[in-house]
Amino acid sequence: MSLDVNAALHAICPTGKGRCWYCDLKLPPAEEAIDAGWQVQRVEGDRVASIILVCPACLHKRAELGEEEFLRCLSPRVCNVVQ
Repeated sequence: MSLDVNAALHAICPTGKGRCWYCDLKLPPAEEAIDAGWQVQRVEGDRVASIILVCPACLHKRAELGEEEFLRCLSPRVCNVVQ
């Protein structure tokens, strides 16, 4: 089953509670989020599937670094040491 990102953003944005799963950036209004490239991603769980919001900056950084390095760098201590 595919996820309609635009429809999901239109449903989530008005609640004012959406934030990027990785960096905690607040989700902007729907049209701004769509234009900026926010993503809504499905995470399959054992009992239920969930969705997460991912901001454009985190999407770009994850693509640039690769999944493993991106997740490792989420810890400020690790990123500060590497820089």
